[in-house]
Amino acid sequence: MSLRTMTSLLLLVGLLAAGATAQERMQWTDLPSLPDTLGFGGPFVGTHADRLLVAGGANFPTAPPWEGGKKVWHDTVFALDPGATAWRNAGKLNAPRAYGAAISTSYGVALLGGSDSERHYADCQLLLIDQGTLRARFEALPPLPVATAFPAAAANGDTIYVAAGSDGSDPTAMTHAFWSIDLTAEQRSWKVLPAWPGPARHKAVAAFQSNGSHGCFYLFSGEIPQRGADGKLTYDYRTDGYRFDTKLGRWQQLRDLPTPVAAACAIAAGQSHVLVFSGSTGKHALAPDPRPEFPRIVRSYHTITDTWTEAGTMPTGLVTTGVARHEGKIVIATGEVSPGVRTPAVRSVTVAQEAAGFGALNTIVLALYLAGLVWIGLRFSKRGGNANDFFLAGRRIPWWAAGISIFATQLSAITFISTPAVAYASNWLVLPGKAMILVMAPIVVLLYLPFFRRLDITSAYEYLERRFNLPVRLFGSASFIAFQLLRMAIVVFLPALALTTITGINVYLCILIMGVLSTLYTVLGGMEAVIWTDVLQTVVLLGGMLIAIIIVAMDVGGFGVVFETANAAGKTRMWDWSMSTTDLATWSMLLGTLALQFGPYTADQSVIQRYLSTKDERSAARGIWLNGLMAVPVGLLFMLLGTCLFVFFQHRPDLLHVGMKNDEVFPLFVSSQLPAGLSGLVIAAVFAASMSSLDSSMHSIATACTIDWYQRLSPNATEASSLRLARVLTVALGVTAVATASVLVTFDIQSLWFLFQKCLGLLSSGVVGIFALGIFTKRASSRGVLTGASASIAALIYMTWFSSLHFYLYAVIGIATCIVVGYLASLVMPDRDRDLTGLTHNTRPA
Repeated sequence: MSLRTMTSLLLLVGLLAAGATAQERMQWTDLPSLPDTLGFGGPFVGTHADRLLVAGGANFPTAPPWEGGKKVWHDTVFALDPGATAWRNAGKLNAPRAYGAAISTSYGVALLGGSDSERHYADCQLLLIDQGTLRARFEALPPLPVATAFPAAAANGDTIYVAAGSDGSDPTAMTHAFWSIDLTAEQRSWKVLPAWPGPARHKAVAAFQSNGSHGCFYLFSGEIPQRGADGKLTYDYRTDGYRFDTKLGRWQQLRDLPTPVAAACAIAAGQSHVLVFSGSTGKHALAPDPRPEFPRIVRSYHTITDTWTEAGTMPTGLVTTGVARHEGKIVIATGEVSPGVRTPAVRSVTVAQEAAGFGALNTIVLALYLAGLVWIGLRFSKRGGNANDFFLAGRRIPWWAAGISIFATQLSAITFISTPAVAYASNWLVLPGKAMILVMAPIVVLLYLPFFRRLDITSAYEYLERRFNLPVRLFGSASFIAFQLLRMAIVVFLPALALTTITGINVYLCILIMGVLSTLYTVLGGMEAVIWTDVLQTVVLLGGMLIAIIIVAMDVGGFGVVFETANAAGKTRMWDWSMSTTDLATWSMLLGTLALQFGPYTADQSVIQRYLSTKDERSAARGIWLNGLMAVPVGLLFMLLGTCLFVFFQHRPDLLHVGMKNDEVFPLFVSSQLPAGLSGLVIAAVFAASMSSLDSSMHSIATACTIDWYQRLSPNATEASSLRLARVLTVALGVTAVATASVLVTFDIQSLWFLFQKCLGLLSSGVVGIFALGIFTKRASSRGVLTGASASIAALIYMTWFSSLHFYLYAVIGIATCIVVGYLASLVMPDRDRDLTGLTHNTRPA
């Protein structure tokens, strides 16, 4: 490599070196204060129609309570409109009310229970802002089963959960009950659920942490008034905590809090944190005048490691108020700063994360790695003089390199980052599925590989035209191209986003580096460069993972400590023998994983192209077996890495970033805990995994477009023009990947990722079914298989958007639908007689 090229790489990657030390801080912003100079305790706080709402509450307008002042309940509804600099009076509640629960939903702010000066209430209603008058209006909800004040409530979407508080009949009368209501139901009603295993209390703290379609309700602390023999009240301030799993329908006791946080407000942050703001420790209730202010501490509970840390501080401590999300921030409005003293202040808060700088040594390591990739491209550019070299590497790839390349093609950076996160956040239930590749390997070697090798084809979809006709070939090729186009942007963008969030590397620079260099060595060296860079990237990836596992295990005291801690937390659980079709069960996971293997190994050009790059069928078969034998132990290493990360962060929860995504846990560990140089090597492994997926997609799309479309539909196509087109397409695809990934930066990635996950699998099952029908039946016809593929797409759309089946079953049903419908349709719509010699198993030469 020239000095100029090396210098350019160092300058480009050198932009990564700037950054601050890892740090988190809470950034508080003052919003307009409420127009009441005193503020309120126990108000209803929520959001509706992009407006922040504060309703009701109580205060002491004439004198503080220690001077004999009388508490007064209020009924005003205040609204803060978008962009407004002051609150406005938006109406009144039906009656003065305070100390209930307020939950923001898509239907409005649910006002639940509460009290006034005379009694407690079971009344519930929705508070909405009329879009015409901009005034408050109300819709009735079913009343709570029991009147209650100081309840603890939280919601998962539009399903509300309420832990009852006091019933008002006596200061010591607590209700030990737990209810839920689904606002989307046609007939809304409160459902009685099992109560938490601890004692009844009021002023408990609640939050809901969602996990996709379900999640857990968290209940912490609280106050239990007790009357002694002398008739005087004493207060038991609790530090216990509980979690209710809405899918399993049962409670679990959690680790105790360091101190009580009664009457605090709480909210979920990110995928696995709950923030608890301030709270009464108990000393305030009996303290002499002047009573101390409530603590300013913001505590963070981590739902995976079951640990508590201090996340930051507040400008002032606050209790008996509410918290809501407004304009992307957490907002806390009014409340009590000390017993009997309110504040009209309204503040928003964000948790700012300052990522660790990448560092000079890490930059050098990454630059050397990237330079090596470009050198490989230059090295093989001298051997890519014809189309056979560019598309199939001249069929001179060793079997072991082909096998490693197949493995690397299937192992994206998303897998490298997210698979350890699965074990970190849950358990090892998906590990047995890794063994399904050993079931798949003999199927491919014995039943599919002979057709791809003996027909002397370059594109897998050439077989479909020979077996059926041109439209079937073009459907298979177009389905593959559409799949890979979407996949390219995702496999570049998501790893870049994770690296940016944790390391501070500019997201656009990450995308640009991966896109430009992948395009460069692919254009220069063709298939041979792609395969040999895959080999290098696999070595870097596995080396980085092994280093990380060893360092984590040594840090926590060895692998004995890792497995002892993990077993106690249920993290190494591998089997679930339930027959559920909606939850992850072993039977569906094994069957679904096997079905999912058919897509890449029997119908995907990027993998099949590697079968065709070896010198003969026997070499290709050995490569397939090597890929399978690598996948199982590497899958185990991914699970082990995730488990090690769980144990490490359970020991050091203070190192977790509040609000982080679970998939960021491995990059966080790498950037903050590995020594300089080693962290650069592991970050290079993330780049490696992403680039190995990107180069495979670019090269295979260019191959499919050139072979299936240009050469097939252009009678004047020559080898030289095909080679030029393939290289131009590779550059265009690289630009497309960079541009599309950069556009994704501006979108809500969580919703986009779930959408793409749903869309990407719609076409693949149909193509798998078409190949199976073509190879294993003589009756399958062109119109029949296309009908089957259409039925498969329809079935997958229904399952994805309108059923509760677990996604592992999607591929099973999609493939089965295509095969059954395609075969039956072929009987009704047969093709004309055609020569199938060598095109099906029944007509294959002995």
